Amino acid sequence: MDTTHGVFLLKSYHPDRYRLYDESALVRALRWQSELHTQGLPCPQILMHQGEQLHSTPSGQRFMVMTFSEGERLIPGQATYGQMYSLGMATGLMHRLLLTLGGVPTQATFMVPEVPERIRHFENVLKAMEQNDKHELYAFAQHQLNALQVIDIREFRNAEIGFAHRDLWADNMLFSGDGLSAILDFDRLNADYLELDIARAILSGNLDGETFNVDTTQGFLDGYRTQPEFPTGRILRDLRMVWYMESTWWITPNMDQHTVPPQRFAHEMDWLARNMHNLPSLLSQL
Repeated sequence: MDTTHGVFLLKSYHPDRYRLYDESALVRALRWQSELHTQGLPCPQILMHQGEQLHSTPSGQRFMVMTFSEGERLIPGQATYGQMYSLGMATGLMHRLLLTLGGVPTQATFMVPEVPERIRHFENVLKAMEQNDKHELYAFAQHQLNALQVIDIREFRNAEIGFAHRDLWADNMLFSGDGLSAILDFDRLNADYLELDIARAILSGNLDGETFNVDTTQGFLDGYRTQPEFPTGRILRDLRMVWYMESTWWITPNMDQHTVPPQRFAHEMDWLARNMHNLPSLLSQL
């Protein structure tokens, strides 16, 4: 919206989508987003009216208004070193500032299931594919089952819990040249493992088809390390962890009906599963 007071963006929530939100968590996320903006994180500021960030039309339609952010969306898998460095630095700053706003939560949103539970899940996915004669999808489910034979979830127990963006992928980032101009869409912000943000951003920026760009991954980590500490080698756990969480979301009996973003996510999960053995050597210097 082009107004006499500047350019703004109005975001309207679909009623069906809005019912899926915990409204108190959403209000907190929007409040913190504005605080992050005030403290220097590149993200839109939410406009308030009568002390509220969320507003309603007379018919009950929920919406909010924010400052408009210039920039171009990232093409998944094609980030530059500079873009990933800038994104890493902003992600580290975001995580550090959120700890000052919300403290250290005691429980993550993602509850790590036991491996046998995950195995049963993908065995059922494979059976559903077989029942529906979707032979072309068998391999996707089988790759997940193969990877589950080598995963050790005990390594996840030391993962850091904080307040995470929880949707840090290409469509929620804007860049101007090599610099990040904005992180968008904080609606899912909540207590969770910070490593999931890191792995999600890295997959979005650095996996192009079958090629994983180690140099630009190094760029993200170089940027992130200007803020919180990030030990060498931890990225391996991060990627395993995001696969363990998201694989059940995207590798499904109906994945042949995915639209473009879910197709991308399904490919990321399949690539991670197929390369689970290769990740240690691929990431050894990071």
